[in-house]
Amino acid sequence: MQTFASTITKVFYGTLIHSVSIKEIEYIKQGLLFINNQGKIAKLVKNVAQDKIECSLEGVDSEKIVHLNDDQFIIPGFIDTHIHAPQYTFCGNGHDLPLLEWLDTYTFPRESKFQCKDYARKLYTKSVARSLRHGTTSACWFATIHLDACKELVDIIHEQGQRAYVGKVNMNQNSPDFLVETTESSVRDTRAFVEYVKDVNATLTHKPLVTPIITPRFAISCNSELLTELGKLAKEYDLPIQSHLCENMNEIGFTMSLFPNSANYTSVYADHGLLNDRTIMAHCVHMKDEELDLMKEKNAGISHCANSNFNLKSGMANVREMLNRDIKVGLGTDVAGGYSPSILEAFRASRTCSVARDMETSLVVAELFYLATVGGARVMELEDTIGNFVVGKEFDAILVNTAVDNSPVDIFDHDNVETKFEKYLFVGDDRNNEKIFVQGREVRLPGSEVASRK
Repeated sequence: MQTFASTITKVFYGTLIHSVSIKEIEYIKQGLLFINNQGKIAKLVKNVAQDKIECSLEGVDSEKIVHLNDDQFIIPGFIDTHIHAPQYTFCGNGHDLPLLEWLDTYTFPRESKFQCKDYARKLYTKSVARSLRHGTTSACWFATIHLDACKELVDIIHEQGQRAYVGKVNMNQNSPDFLVETTESSVRDTRAFVEYVKDVNATLTHKPLVTPIITPRFAISCNSELLTELGKLAKEYDLPIQSHLCENMNEIGFTMSLFPNSANYTSVYADHGLLNDRTIMAHCVHMKDEELDLMKEKNAGISHCANSNFNLKSGMANVREMLNRDIKVGLGTDVAGGYSPSILEAFRASRTCSVARDMETSLVVAELFYLATVGGARVMELEDTIGNFVVGKEFDAILVNTAVDNSPVDIFDHDNVETKFEKYLFVGDDRNNEKIFVQGREVRLPGSEVASRK
């Protein structure tokens, strides 16, 4: 029989910061965080004085302790609830165009290149690595329509060690000829992709991190027959679903012209079996009251992508109203509509968006940090698995160092734990992310010396 001490692989001693509710950030000073051999948080002890550490270890070898200095702290990993893996190739380009023109000019031509598996591996390796470097321990990825390239993305994510939902995109209408599938081929390849992920997961020695997600690009790109079949696939395999919703007024008008029998854009997805508690809808900028009611009724989640919504001039989502209705909300970078794969940038853009909408009810730091962590976990229906440092959850985390070489954050004598953390949120970047952990293991980035998970 294993003892508690024998199951512990690592113990962190120092400052731990996490959300305990949407209104409260907990700052744990002199904390001991025990990680077991399943990658889970086994125990959390607060306020342990230096001379009391030995007594609190319960037989765990002191060599397993990682001592944090005063400029270091550990936070939960960030959760990106909406990001396009192939679009990292033109991240930062084309923000002078509105959504539909931007898709035709930049997105669709670039995505066509992913018919080449070797090209996909080269670019996806960079996309995932950049996301991880920014502290994104969990991501909801859109790939492209290309089956082989989608498989490459899954392999790369496993190699680098990120937790992810990965979707083979579906498109059978209103798209360039080089990206149009038939209903039959789209469904066939989606099923093949799901089976591939299942087969890969079955070979792993650790708990799988990649989940396939049903991914109609948006209602414009899929006819009713395809949407219906995708809804059936989601139910058959019990899979999450992701798409775009109410991002742009022209998009909404076009959608309703295609689906006149649906009451509104949100109902288009509901009418085809694609709106439930595992659905993640990106943007939701221009939602009617009845659409928000439907989202709440179905317990569907929203990915708030403020950076993208500003860049493509889509508008400003009313996140306060969503939260008032207790709708699940997380943050998304929406690369490349968003110019950065950093959730810190999404955090800042979300703050600006909420202030611009209404200064009196704007989102505060505690709420935004919650959306970047626990909120994203709720959107992914992983709230019992990740998001904060509750005992029993898996250890997905960032070891932040505000005093790292070439840090964008300057620390002064008057700074304390709270002000250092806030400076990181508003001034810091990936240089401050000293180490990143997923499921209790330090992730492997290209060029690093950390061993591969496989």
